[in-house]
Parts: sequence; C-alpha cells; structure tokens
Amino acid sequence: MTISELEETLKEEARLFLSRARGLRGPHTEDLFARRVYIGPEDVHVENYPRRPLAVFNPGAVLEGEVVHLFPRLVFEYYSYASAIGHATLPLKDLLAGRIPKPLPVRILLYPTELFEAVRGCEDARAHRREGGYALFYTGVGKLGDARNTDSKEVFTAILSLAEFDEAFQLKRKAPIRIGLSGEETGLALYLPTKNATFLEGDHVLLRPSLSGLPDLCWRGRLDPKTLKAYDLRPVLAPEAFEYKVGWSTNALRLPDGTYLVAYHGILRHDLSYRHGFMRLSPEGRPLGLSHYLLAPQGLAECYGDRPLTLYGNGLLLHGEELVFVGGVGDYAIGVFTAPLEEVLKRVVPL
Repeated sequence: MTISELEETLKEEARLFLSRARGLRGPHTEDLFARRVYIGPEDVHVENYPRRPLAVFNPGAVLEGEVVHLFPRLVFEYYSYASAIGHATLPLKDLLAGRIPKPLPVRILLYPTELFEAVRGCEDARAHRREGGYALFYTGVGKLGDARNTDSKEVFTAILSLAEFDEAFQLKRKAPIRIGLSGEETGLALYLPTKNATFLEGDHVLLRPSLSGLPDLCWRGRLDPKTLKAYDLRPVLAPEAFEYKVGWSTNALRLPDGTYLVAYHGILRHDLSYRHGFMRLSPEGRPLGLSHYLLAPQGLAECYGDRPLTLYGNGLLLHGEELVFVGGVGDYAIGVFTAPLEEVLKRVVPL
C-alpha cells in the first residue's frame, strides 16, 4: 500500500460512515452551564517573556487535588498570529469563585522551535497528567509535506503534536504525530492536518484528522507511545446537515464507572457558532451515548471577540458532582463554565 492509498482508505471509511451515521442529533440547544469567570489578557502577567499578550485563550486543564493547572494559548501580535502555550496554577475553588490573582502569573512552556511549528507556533492544548509528568496534545503550525516546498508564511500545515514534560515542567520530548497502518517505526506514515486529540485508556486516543474533500469527523484510534504513530482509526461522530463540521472539544474525563465523557463541538451553518454537546465512550473509544448541544455562546462577552460566536473547549474536569468546562471565549479570553454532572448525563442518550 502507498501513502496515497492509505489516505484513500481513510476517505472511503469516512464516506461509508457519513452515509449511515447521520440523523442522530438535531440542532436543539439546551444550555445547562453557569458562567463562573472570564480571564482576559489584561488579567495575566507572562513571567518569562517581555511582551504583554493580546489574547489568552483555549486552555488545556488538569486538576490535581484542589489545584488546577491551566495551559492557555498566548498570542502577542496579529501580524503573523504566532502562538505559544503557557502554564498557570491556582486553587480550583478560587477559579470557580472568580478569585483570580491580579495579575495571574503565567510562564511559557511551548513556543516554536521546530520546522513543524515555525509559521504560527503552538496552539490549543489538551492536557493530561501522565506517569512521571504531563502530556499535552497541541497543534503545531509550520512546514510539513508539500508546505515545505516554499518559504511563504501563507502556506503551512496544522499538525497534531505531542509534548511531554517531567514533574518540574521541563520539556522531555515534542514531535508531530503521523498516521500509519500500525504503530511500528517501519512502514507507511502519513502527515495529515489533524487536531483535537485526547488520551483514553492505555494507548487509545480520540483525534480529528482532516481529509480533503470531506467534512471533518470525530475519530478514535490508537497511538504508539514510542513512534507517535496513530493507527487503527475509526470514525465515531459525523456532522449533521445543519453543521459544517464536528470535532472533539476537550480532554476525555474518566467517570467512576470506567467510561469516559468528552465534549464535542459542531460549527452551525446558520450562524458559524461553536456549540458543544457530550458523548460517553468506552475505554477504547466506542460510542455509548450522545447528547444534543448543552453549551453555546451567549451575550456580548461570548458572541463578540476576535472570532465571533466561538466557545472553544479544551479542558473538562470533575469537582465533586460538578462538571467544569474550561475553554476559549472569542479567541481572546478564557471562560470557565459549570453544570451538575447528573444533569449532563441525563441528556446523554444511549446509542
């Protein structure tokens, strides 16, 4: 099999899935989430870089005990729109109460140093606590594949990447993720524009590759931890007729019964808004239940911004019986939203 045949195999699987998997959801939105706090660029101080950010948004989140780690995307200028990913910590109870240090200290962890990040940097972390440290899926925006044929900053590839840190947040490894037939180092490997990844059980992951000529779907697969090759990809969620595309919004949250809860987003055709529902999954990523939209942009702070009508999910936490959704607001700020877990799960209909 050639690389082009591998890509065509994925496309054919996507086409078959699209032909049979639509019609599960309607455009109904039932917003269950309370707005807890917004954190804008004026609220933070970046300790290890001399400039002030113009936008602080789309943060990954990890909860350790009563402390939340935030990994926001930072943009300091709008000429080339290059991004870095920072790190901040604070007690979760303070975050939920809106008691934010003024300013909130942030340190940059990830910034463009490699060719695959060299155009627009490092974007949109999904964060995980892993043995020996932390792991962040993120999007590197730079030169890979055909984009390497020119030095034009208008031509780039957005590629799913993984950064691993030790307990002290020292970077151990970062690299782009390839798509293959297996996780072995030998054999075919394909760089596809890919985003929206999170770990499930073991080597199982969720991810969202983009295939030319087809709308974006939500997929599951497996990831070899050594080679960083994703394989055994299977589509899980298709866009409905009222959506342009769908993607995974947050990290997958393990529930007490061993299943996983993850937010997904759809981009609506009638207003371009990002709206979020929830899916329940097996540890391997098989779909068990699905909700309609339970979170959507409301009011001036969420509907206006650098990107109107955009709530972009990154972090999903459980605090007691309360579900905490941490995301970007309008591509300029961080938003924190909460809803009772029981009420969310009531609306996740078994598949």
